[in-house]
Order: sequence, then structure tokens, then C-alpha cells
Amino acid sequence: MEKLSGKQTLKSQNGFLFKRLCLFFLLFYLLLQETVMAQPIERDYWINIHTQGSAWSLRVNDLVVYSNGGTGHRSFSYPISTSMKEGQNTVSFIFAPIKGQDPKNGEYQQGPKEDFWVDISIEAINTQTSEKERLNTLLLRYDMDTGELVSYDTPMGSDGLVHDTEHLHTNGQFYVNSPDLLVVDTGEIVEAERVDMNFRVSDPIPDFTWKGETTELQDTPLLRHELRQAYRRIYRLFEDGDTEGILREFGPVWDRAGLLMAGGMGAREYIESAPIGSQLVGISQKPDGPRLNTLRLADEAVDDSLEFMGDGRLVRILPSPLNWSYPDQANKEGHVMPIVFYRTAAGEWRIAAVDS
Repeated sequence: MEKLSGKQTLKSQNGFLFKRLCLFFLLFYLLLQETVMAQPIERDYWINIHTQGSAWSLRVNDLVVYSNGGTGHRSFSYPISTSMKEGQNTVSFIFAPIKGQDPKNGEYQQGPKEDFWVDISIEAINTQTSEKERLNTLLLRYDMDTGELVSYDTPMGSDGLVHDTEHLHTNGQFYVNSPDLLVVDTGEIVEAERVDMNFRVSDPIPDFTWKGETTELQDTPLLRHELRQAYRRIYRLFEDGDTEGILREFGPVWDRAGLLMAGGMGAREYIESAPIGSQLVGISQKPDGPRLNTLRLADEAVDDSLEFMGDGRLVRILPSPLNWSYPDQANKEGHVMPIVFYRTAAGEWRIAAVDS
């Protein structure tokens, strides 16, 4: 064996020390990044919608925020922090401007409507000072002369359009991405129009727990079978009262929700703080509390109404198969848990989002 000289030995030692030093700084950097990302953000994000003249579904980053099957006037606000990410985001309005129903075949008749309009804005609310920033996004109606969607510049409750705030920005351009399908909470599916608008957020919001793990999904008999099995697996955890198993399945999603909406709470602490959610997972029990119903699935998988999200990488069944009721209180409204699933490259079905 060749004997190393003193200079060669020193060079080898220096190289080894250099590599160790690089590894140390890399680990330090990654730890620092993780620490920074684990800090709660200073703002809660909400979406406001005022609309009339269509059935619709509202999405942020292609995640459903709310759906409405009627065509009457609706106005409401909804928290969307868990649907957000740092950098570019997208707000989408999928709608069916229903004008009537064909008496012969029952098909919906759609088209430009004079009474259709939508006004959507995003709000960032400082959790310490309650100071608000409002960004106007989609403000649309039909030009009845051309039948085209057009923007208007008189948002409700405001003196004018706002496209730039300290933490929010949009160029104000909308994109028509029709046709699409509208799936309402009952599971009914109708043909629909779709418009999108991009906006940017400067807050350091961690990316979705499923980012980088999902595979593209296609509506096949195999997918429908596997999705049903995923629902049955989760249902058994609730049926058995397996709180620890439930926390393992939902943990990543509830950890992120606790970070973005509850000042940095972990999954267990977050769900414990939810009066109804804590009862559903078995952390707290009340004598007159909600009772788990039989898993609600169609007789055949082919009859399940599927709603795809996340650019075709997420899916759920509607109406939500997981639901609870109050058997001794017939007039009290029950609860549903709309779980959204994704499938990994290894074929595992995991939870991407949930509303408890």
C-alpha cells in the first residue's frame, strides 16, 4: 500500500473537515428554514363573495371553498388561510347561469343573463391589530349585446377598485377557462363556465402538505374502487373511536391548519379547541353529542359523484360520505366532514384537505 506523505495527509484531513463544515452549514440552513416556516403568520385570510343569477362553486388554488346550488342572491365571507400559499395564488369561479329547465328532457338551459353578476374580494386581517387589507379580484357581469363576460369597477362596500395592498397584489385580468363541470354539495353535476384570476401573497405561508406527493388522477373504475376503500378505512377509525389513528391520518392537515388559523397549534391541540371537531374525533364526548351515521355511498361506485380539484390531483365524493346527526334532536342540523384525498406514486390514498 502506498504511504501518504505529510502534505497528502493534511490535504485529506482538510478536505474531510471542509465537507463536514459544508454539511454542518447545510443542516443549520435547513433547520433555520424549518424554524422560520413553523412560525404562525400575522394575518388571517378571508374571501368575500356577493353574487346573483347562477349556481356556483368558489375555489382558491383549485380547492373548493364553498358551493351553492341556487341562483338567488348570496353574500358571505369564508376563511381561506389553509387554501393559500406564498407567492402566486388563483381564485376561480365555476358557475352555471341557469335560465330555466327544458320540460321535455329536464336539461338545464344556460346562457348570458342580465341579472347575473359576481363580486369577489380577498381580505388579509392582522391578527394583532385587526387592520384589514382588501383586494378586489373577480367583478363580472354579462354584456348582453355581445354575450361576453366583462369586468366592472364598482365593488360593493367600496369607493373603488383595489389591486395592490401591502401583502396582496393582482393585475386585475381574468381568464375564461370554459367549459367546466359544476358539482354542488348534493352531488348533482351540471355543465358550467369557469373564470380564473391570479393574485400574489407575500406572507411566508407553507406549501400544501400534499405538494410533490400527488399523482394525476383519472376517472376509472379502479380509481372509484380505491377511493371508496379510502373512505371506508377512515370511516372505521371513527366507528372504532380510534382517536390516535384519526390524528395520524389527519395530522399533517390539522398541523397546517393550527399554524395558519390558530396561532401555531399542533394537530391535537387544534382539534381539541374545536367544539364539534373534538367530539367527532372522540377527544371529548357529550351525552347529547353527534352520532356517526352509516357511511353514505351510492349502491354502485359508478353512481358516485366525484369532484376533482388541485389540477386533477385531488378528489372527493359528494355528498360527503362521512356525516353525523343528533338522533334525539330531529330539528338539529348534523355535521359532515368533506375529506379530499390524493394518491401517492406508491398507490397510497392520503388526506389532502378536510373541513371539520
